[in-house]
Order: sequence, then C-alpha cells, then structure tokens
Amino acid sequence: MKFIIAVDCEGVSCVTGTKNCSLSRSKDYNFTVKQATFETNSCIKALFDSGAKEVYVWDCHGEGQNLLYEKLDSRCFIICGQGFKTRFPNIDNSFSGVLMIGYHAMEGTKNAVLSHTYSSKTYKSIKVNNLLCGEIFLDTSVAGEYGVPLIFLSGDEQTCFEAEKLLPWIETVVTKKGFGRNCAICKHPENVKNEIYSKTLKAVKNIEKMKPLKFESPVEIEIEFKTVSKTIKALLKKRKGWKPKGLKKISKTFENMKSWNC
Repeated sequence: MKFIIAVDCEGVSCVTGTKNCSLSRSKDYNFTVKQATFETNSCIKALFDSGAKEVYVWDCHGEGQNLLYEKLDSRCFIICGQGFKTRFPNIDNSFSGVLMIGYHAMEGTKNAVLSHTYSSKTYKSIKVNNLLCGEIFLDTSVAGEYGVPLIFLSGDEQTCFEAEKLLPWIETVVTKKGFGRNCAICKHPENVKNEIYSKTLKAVKNIEKMKPLKFESPVEIEIEFKTVSKTIKALLKKRKGWKPKGLKKISKTFENMKSWNC
C-alpha cells in the first residue's frame, strides 16, 4: 500500500494564530510547525504499522516550507516547495489513499479557526459545478480523478463537519473547537497525536469502504474574489481562458480536476 499525507497547519492542536496576521507570521508559528510535524509523525507511524510500503508527506501550507523535515519519520518521502503544476504532486492511481493533517474550514465558516479558501485576502468563494468548496473538497477531488479516496482528516470541529458532509465514511480527529477566528478550546497536543494514530489505523482497516470524490465531467470552476481589483488582476495577468461573471467572479470549464491548481 502507498499513501500521501497532505499537511496544512491551521488545524493542528493549540494553534489559533494572531489577529490580523498570517499564520506564518503569528506568535505561535514556531509551535505550529513543531505540532504539525509531530501530528504527521503519528499518522506516518500508523500507516507503516498498518502495512504501508511507501508514505509521502506533502507540505502544502503557504509556500510549502513549514515542517521540521529532519524530525519527520525517516521512512517517508517529503514533497515540499512551491511551483507544482497541480494539487497533490506525484499522485497517481498506484496510491491507496489520501490523508489530511491540520486542515481548516472554508472561507466564511462560523466559529472555525483561521478559516479561508487558499488565501484569506483573495478568495471569497470557490465553486465546482455550483457546489461551494473549500480546500478539503478541492484537493480531495484531484485525488479522486485517479480513484484515490480521502480516508482520514484532522482539524477543528467545523473542518471535520465540512469533510463529513460529502465523505461520511472517512475517519476524523477533532483537534479543537473554535469560538471565533483566533480562539478555541483545544485538546492536549499529546492526546491529539494518540487519536491520530488510532484513527489512522482504523481508516486503513476500513479502506474498502472509502470512496473517491469525483466531480462529473466537464467541471466548471467559479471563483469569487474579495475585491474588484483582484478580479481584474487575475484576468489580465494570471488566468488564461477564464471569463468574467460579474464584477468579482470568473469561471472556466475544465475536462476534469486534474488541471486544477489555484
């Protein structure tokens, strides 16, 4: 068996960030990368204890240079940096499953810690075939194009609710309960690590029940920006083939989600 773990940072235990500041510049960023590394190691260990032959860790927060790589389980491969042409670099149909550590809820989610969709300054919403999606569904659907299911996710309470709406069979670990963007009641970091280990074991054991998320082809992706200026900038400089839909929205039709890269 072969797995890939996507690691974001906002959803790990005891991380709430600093008000009006990006997580990468927040007061708890140093703790964040340590805890994200430790939570990832619990997941890696459970996968190898379940019979995995290969485990890849994808550092997908920000610019993709966050985890303490020297502290990660030495049996894993590490995907890091920025500039990959698609989400889930290196994935293909040889993988058995995808796991997500430290993910967060989509932009606008009430009482979700550090919620956003890719960029809290840029995107108000992203829809696929008229379904409102956050990073969980968008990333999972790329893996789904290869028949690879999401089998496990950890994050705050609202993040787990979001994932379970479309993927009720997956295993989840709630790391904290948010009471606003920068406040939460959190499980102790050690307890979260232990839960991630046990729930990952359970996810692999029940992997035959897991189903890949795949949108019907073709897929129309609609992006709503927070400002008109960002919409104009996207159309003029960054996004070829996208069409305007009002002052703040653009859309494009793709054959499938393999071409998606926000």
